[in-house]
Amino acid sequence: MDSGKEKEGVIRKAVNYNEFLKAVDEKLAIMSQTEKNQWIHNMARTTKENERIAFLNSLQEKQTYCPVAFAKKEIEDWCRKIEEQEIYFECSGYEEYGESYWDSDYSYEYSDVFGIGKELSRAFQAAEDLLFQKDYQQSSELYDWLCSMPFPVLDSDAGEWSELELEGLVEEKLVSLDLKQIALNLIYAKYQVAEGEERAVELYRYFSWGMCKGIKVEEMFTVGPEELKGIDVFMEEWISFLKDTKGDMAGDLLSDACIYQGGVGRLSETAREVSAKHPVLYEYACQQLLNEKNEIECEKLGLESIGILPEKLVIRGKIADLTAKAAKQLGHANIIKECYEAAFYSESTLNHYLRLFELPDYKDITDRAAKHANALPENSVWEGNNNKQLLVNYLSKEHKKVIRFFSGEFDYIFEDCKKDKTELGWSSQFKGIAIPLFILLLNQNRRLTKAGQRLIDGIEYRLGFKEDDIKSFTDSFFSWKEKVILTNEQYEKYAKWLEKEVDKRTEAVVGGGHRKSYYKAAVLIAALGEALESNGKPYGRMTAIEYYKKMYSRKSAFRAEFEMLNEK
Repeated sequence: MDSGKEKEGVIRKAVNYNEFLKAVDEKLAIMSQTEKNQWIHNMARTTKENERIAFLNSLQEKQTYCPVAFAKKEIEDWCRKIEEQEIYFECSGYEEYGESYWDSDYSYEYSDVFGIGKELSRAFQAAEDLLFQKDYQQSSELYDWLCSMPFPVLDSDAGEWSELELEGLVEEKLVSLDLKQIALNLIYAKYQVAEGEERAVELYRYFSWGMCKGIKVEEMFTVGPEELKGIDVFMEEWISFLKDTKGDMAGDLLSDACIYQGGVGRLSETAREVSAKHPVLYEYACQQLLNEKNEIECEKLGLESIGILPEKLVIRGKIADLTAKAAKQLGHANIIKECYEAAFYSESTLNHYLRLFELPDYKDITDRAAKHANALPENSVWEGNNNKQLLVNYLSKEHKKVIRFFSGEFDYIFEDCKKDKTELGWSSQFKGIAIPLFILLLNQNRRLTKAGQRLIDGIEYRLGFKEDDIKSFTDSFFSWKEKVILTNEQYEKYAKWLEKEVDKRTEAVVGGGHRKSYYKAAVLIAALGEALESNGKPYGRMTAIEYYKKMYSRKSAFRAEFEMLNEK
């Protein structure tokens, strides 16, 4: 038998709850009673020791559960004592110091003098017992109360009151609870006692809680004492509710619901219906199609959304990125060009700008794009209540200057930086980005040294690069630099200016005894020396380093920073 072939009927990809149960029912329908018995026997044979009792209990037609540990009224009275601050947690604060005196943080130690944690565990057990006794109404009410109740905390030193939520109690180890299981039980119980729009509204409220973050709606179908009824009807009600609900959370939940009900086809269909309120569905659909290696449909849907969504929306740029990936796989050069431009015009990041230089007719394209960037608003604008999927494209003043640098306006940036006479505080000044950029611009070497990499790292940090941006920036930078032509006059002008700036920076940092910033001065000195050497200055790096080592011969910590930059 060919071991490379998959066995008939074997499922290799992940399936959701709906698909899973349908597949199980279909297989059970064609199995004989003997085959079913054998399957059950094999499941029992491979059950872990600590799960055997639960397995045996599951074979009983009528299952028994532990009685409620203590009466509901007793729990309610206990909850009221918490709400009225008759019982509470106590805390005591202290300052925790780091390496230096000023590096400190305020911490608290909590104590549970009234044994609230123990009683809370018992109360949640009672809620779970009610659930498995199918007393869903009481279970739902108790879960809701326990999960939403704030717990008072008295600062025993200051005599001041504060509060901890349930998640805070777990985080501070005041109680040991499985919050995800509690959240699933809470949602399951509410499903059983509510209907229609009321049920959708209540479940949405729960999904907004921190303890429910990351839970997919289908997970609630896998808990509880019995299979939930009317799931298909509920899912359509849920989708309808989410379509009309604004916000990122609604968009995320709607995406999951569509995938559950009809896969990426339903998700794409719904994206078209609610593009004005939930454009994120287009992004999720394109990503899903890419994951399924369906580049043709991803490209088609992506181009459709680029044509529909307003250019100013950042999410349109993210969709253009995904579409470009599909177009690359398909070898569609014209569509790649269209997507690269769309990505920048909607999400004007530096990496999106540098990518335009890869296009054959990049000069006109990058010039137009730079003008577009310069005209963008400089503050974030939300078309909605902190709704990220409706974030409008913007660019800070600092980022606009960076784009102007890469568009070739070196003299403009040079003159702008000359106005800044500061020698300290570069971490928050544009000069702290511009000086490293000019040094890297002058360096003729293709290979990055340790000093050069430190400059790149600093630029990425200052510009707020994310992980994906960092991966591509260095390559994009070198690719861009190959297209840059500097005149001898420009080189001489920038080199002299950089030498003066680095000298003043070094004097301010090292001469001023700012020991924690010695490495910053050392990196600039080494990197500038390497740039000058790459342009023909003999031993440029060594000469610069030795000059400053001699000047600050008594600063051993500063001298040691250069050793860290030596190439192995």
